[in-house]
Amino acid sequence: MGAELRKAARRRVSQPALMVRDDGSIIGPCTLLDISSGGARLKLGGDFAAPAELTLLLSKFNSSIRRQCTIAWEHEKHVGVRFRT
Repeated sequence: MGAELRKAARRRVSQPALMVRDDGSIIGPCTLLDISSGGARLKLGGDFAAPAELTLLLSKFNSSIRRQCTIAWEHEKHVGVRFRT
């Protein structure tokens, strides 16, 4: 559903990630469910709301692997993000 509207193919993954604010404070954990060059689908790992903009830390071992994101959609515990350039 909606796949025909995507500009880039998504690759399924199941990887833990961490959402943080621009000031570096932790929002909460999430699981990266799929990813493309333009965005990702996340499953929230707690009872919190994701802000409109956030930084996604993609590796617990290397904090330099990060993507600036804007929330594209939300549904229950799932969130779609667009990567900012």
